[in-house]
Formats: sequence, C-alpha cells, structure tokens
Amino acid sequence: MCALPGGTLATRPLHFIWICDASGSMSLDGKIQSLNNAIHKTLPQMRLVADENPNATVLIRTLRFSSGATWVQNAPVPLENFQWTDLSADEVPQTAAFSAEFKKRLDREGAKSGDVQFSLMWNNYNDLDLHAICPCGTEICYSKKKCSVCQGELDVDMNVNPTSEEPVENIYWPPGGSPMGHYQVFVNHFNNHGRSGCTDPTSFKVAVSIGGIVQEFTGNINEKNKKLIYEFDLDETMATVGGGNTDMGTALEMVAQQLKTPPMSDRALPPVLVLLSDGQPTDDFEKGLRALMAQPWAKKAVRIAIAIGQDADEDVLQKFIAHPEFKPLKASNPESLLTYIKWASTAVLKAASSPSGQVVGASGNVPIAPPPTVKTYSTGDVW
Repeated sequence: MCALPGGTLATRPLHFIWICDASGSMSLDGKIQSLNNAIHKTLPQMRLVADENPNATVLIRTLRFSSGATWVQNAPVPLENFQWTDLSADEVPQTAAFSAEFKKRLDREGAKSGDVQFSLMWNNYNDLDLHAICPCGTEICYSKKKCSVCQGELDVDMNVNPTSEEPVENIYWPPGGSPMGHYQVFVNHFNNHGRSGCTDPTSFKVAVSIGGIVQEFTGNINEKNKKLIYEFDLDETMATVGGGNTDMGTALEMVAQQLKTPPMSDRALPPVLVLLSDGQPTDDFEKGLRALMAQPWAKKAVRIAIAIGQDADEDVLQKFIAHPEFKPLKASNPESLLTYIKWASTAVLKAASSPSGQVVGASGNVPIAPPPTVKTYSTGDVW
C-alpha cells in the first residue's frame, strides 16, 4: 500500500517466531548451547536482511517448551531491538545417557532409540544375539526382527559373518509407542566363529533404557547358551521419565493464540514459524496442531522445522510443515544446526519480507530458495 501515488510502501509487520524445544534431552551433547550460539551468530545477518526491505517491520518472539510452554518475551520485539536470551534445558539425571562406548557404537551403526531400548555390545568376532520378549508375547530376534503388533524392532544385528571386533546390537520401540506390560531381554551366543580372540566364554554388556534411565548389566556366555538378563513391567510413570516432557502440542496452541486477529494485523505479512526439536511430543500434539492450523495466519505462514539429532520425530515435524516440497531439516551436529538456523534467519526472512510477499490476501505460498547442503561429519561429531 502506498501513502501517495509514487510514494513509498507503508511498513507492514512480519512476525518471526522461534519455537524451541528445551526438554531434558536438549541438555545432552551440547545441543541447547549450540542452538543459543547459532542464533547469536545469525542475528547480525538477520538485521542486514531486514534493512534491505524497510517496508517490512520484523517482529521477533521466542517460545520455549518442555514441561509446558513459556513465551521468553512478553510481546513481539522489533528486530533492531531484539536480543537473544539464552535458553536452558531441563535437567536430566546423569544416568539418563548411554556410556560413551555404547553411544559410539550405536551412533556408528545408526541405531534408533525410543522410550524402551535394549542394546548389547561385546569385543570379538563371535555372533552374539540380542533377544527381547515384548508385552504381546512376541520374541524379537534375528529371525523375527520386527513385531507387527507393538512395533518393537531389532534394527542393528551384527556378526552373522565375522565382520567386527567391536559389535553392537539394538532393539527399540518407537518413541511414544512402547506398550505397557512385561518385558524380558536375553543374550544368546549363536556362533563362535573361531577367529583370534574368540575363546569362550565371551564377555558382554547389555544396556537397558527405560524412559531415558539407563542401566548396564555385564556377563559372559558360552556358545549355544541363552541367558535372561533383565525383566520388568512398564507402566505410564516409567515410559518417559528421563528426557522430561516435550509439550509441543501446548506450544502450538500458544502460537495459535498469537496468530488470531487481533493481536495480528490484517495488513501483516505471512509470519515465519521455526520449530526446533530433538525428540517427540509427550502431550497431545495433534490437538495443538489442529488449533494452530485453524488460524488463517497459520495456514499462510512459512513453517520451517529443524530436527536436532537422530531421535527427533521427523513425522511429527513434517505434519507441522504440511507442505509436499518441504521436509524437516536434519541437524546432526553444531555446524549443520548453525547452517540451517542461518538459512531460516536470512533466506526465509528475505523471501517472506520481499515485495512479492506484500500482496494483501496473499496465500502464503512464499517462494523460498532451497536450504543449503550440509557436510557429512565423522560419527564422533554426530548427535
């Protein structure tokens, strides 16, 4: 809108909202510090982009969620006055992590994790096997790797052939999908391959993670033997203890309240919503998403999601994006997180605030340059 024919465009508000996971798991491996550092580094570049389009007034706000959700700023802050307030993650018990050696091997093999997870490691070429009996009675093992009833899965199975002196095996249930009931975990010594160092009994360690609380068990076993290592009954109080709550649905409901008109202006530009999370919701995400998408401004918004680490629920993040051409951005280390936050803060902001985005009644289909390609790093640098 022009003040006079040939005059300058009147400024229009553009709301940019960071929606940040600060649950306990974000305190591990420096993830919350990396998020804080990345936003600190990108703010100056964000201001340069905003200065290139003085007809848009960029307003910033941060929503932190873990057990509940809280606005960090009481109201949207103009970008030129905005200062990032470092977020702190909820505390996690020290036992809520695998030992360094387990983590190294699980990361190396791309093992998945969940609220219930069993892992086995040993130090020779023999073929040891991890077995689990889940509440439905199915025995998950090398011959039946996935339970069709409860979705428990053996996703890492090693040394069928003697390929590694540092093997690991892993059984997990999808986050939020661990059934209540009785679990048993076993180690089976299937085959001694007869290589150097394969003299039996073979020593092993088993890690049992329940709601993020990890217990380790040690033992040794001879060929053709099978040992029960641990059994327990899972109830709702145990299922999501360790990483704390991730109330993403609550966060989306709070964003929905801010996208109503008012407080949003009829003349606003499509808002930018950036959701960052390293886990999965522990509340009613679908309810929060419905509340958000019931708002016309949410439908017009540019919605970006960054998955921090391999445990992030990408299916949930994809539902938030709800666009066939955009996928969650996978940040597996501090460098890639910085790259994606910089892109969201600059390229996305530039597209949303450009003159082509300033058409009243625009559909929100803002053309955005594709995100940058990130480098692949060694497994030691991966979350």
